[in-house]
Amino acid sequence: MVQKQTTLGWDDLRVALHVARAGSMRKAARTLGVSPSTVLRRVAELEQAARARLFERKDEGYELTSAGQDAVDTARELEEVVTALERRVDGLDLRLSGPIRVTLPDPLLPALLPHLRTFGEVYPDIEVTLAVGVGYLDLAQREAEVAVRIAAEPPPDLVGRRAALVGSAIYGSERYLAGRPTKDLARLDWVGWQAGSTMAFSRWMAEHVPKARVAVRLDSSWALRDAVDAGLGIALLPCPLGDAKPTWRRLRLLPELRVPLWVLTHRDLRATARVRALRDFLFEAITRERALYEGRKHAERSEA
Repeated sequence: MVQKQTTLGWDDLRVALHVARAGSMRKAARTLGVSPSTVLRRVAELEQAARARLFERKDEGYELTSAGQDAVDTARELEEVVTALERRVDGLDLRLSGPIRVTLPDPLLPALLPHLRTFGEVYPDIEVTLAVGVGYLDLAQREAEVAVRIAAEPPPDLVGRRAALVGSAIYGSERYLAGRPTKDLARLDWVGWQAGSTMAFSRWMAEHVPKARVAVRLDSSWALRDAVDAGLGIALLPCPLGDAKPTWRRLRLLPELRVPLWVLTHRDLRATARVRALRDFLFEAITRERALYEGRKHAERSEA
């Protein structure tokens, strides 16, 4: 006979916490790397142990009951304690081996990939996973161990160094620009950023080319790159991405949009050997190519 669960376990509380954050069993399962049926089973076991219903199924997703809110609040407190303990223990790890997760903005990936290949040759026992996107992962919650982050100032719980200033410019493909006057940017078609993707770029467009025709709006730099390649119009992009395209022309460098680029880790992990090795390696790689990140590497290109 299978013995029924009679105590609240941290693993099941953690599952409930992810369901509460995601509002969906399926999304929580994707985050946890398990099947939706596993999430449903774990929540059912937790409700059985708690002797209370924790979630109500609504049209818009799963909503916490009062008992569920109490359980999730407790789970958040436990998560902070467990995560802090994991960071402190991992901070004592002197091995140059094991997994490490890096979060970085997607425009920087093409410039950093060759250096990560070299890092793998120097440290073959360190397994690097990249989380690439517009949003930031939470290093305090161990969503990543190292962050390559574009920000005016890093959060107080992160430590590291400023490696460069990331420049931004307006680019168009030679095919699209052929025969078009480029002095008045507002008369050209634009590939725009989707609302909420990159606020500084969206604000610049709203202030300087408010009446320009936006052919399409997208939410990632790679998508904008492909749209510019396809000849949909011009776009505002970080220099490490735009200057690497030989078939593009840079129309205007925008010094006012330069933002510091940091290589960071959580303060509890700064002594972890594999974290320190990758953090220092990335910092040195970026500083060696500072001209690329700041938009000075292709200064010989003519700019309108």
